[in-house]
Amino acid sequence: KNRHTAKVQSETGTMASRTPNNSNNETNPEADPPQPSELATIGMSIVGTFVAARCLAVISRLATFFAAPALGFYLFTTCPTNETFDGKKELKRVLRGDKLPEDDPNKPKGFFQKTIAKVSASIEAEAAALAGCKVEIMDLYGIVKVASIQHPMTKTAYFWLGAVNKWRFVMAKNFPEGEHSKKE
Repeated sequence: KNRHTAKVQSETGTMASRTPNNSNNETNPEADPPQPSELATIGMSIVGTFVAARCLAVISRLATFFAAPALGFYLFTTCPTNETFDGKKELKRVLRGDKLPEDDPNKPKGFFQKTIAKVSASIEAEAAALAGCKVEIMDLYGIVKVASIQHPMTKTAYFWLGAVNKWRFVMAKNFPEGEHSKKE
């Protein structure tokens, strides 16, 4: 070892520049650690994503587990009673165009159109009541209710959904002549 060190000293004049770096790497804090490979980085990213997705799935299942009964209880306690459904009043609202979107061409726009729509809706609702329209309310486990009115003169069935202390108009459907006579 002394001969090798002496030879290196004589050639360069310094000892530190030619000695093997094995001992210097262990004591030198500025030495760079080896870089991870790109494949290992991608693998860790995939595993991290998978773990995060599993955690989110568990959290969403827990939220559903607790939120579904709470939502059911809320709907159960706010379900409207059958007495709160006024069929004639709701039918008048639908017939005069209150439930139509603003851009619908059949929705009355001006004062005279609205007045004429109110009068015709009142007359038609009274005529339907005299003709014997059927009002049916179906209770779905006390959570929601579905009300329907079958208008015998226009052969149309109107449907409302009762939930959260309100009755909301859902749709109107024409029924064929034979279907109405079968139900009576």
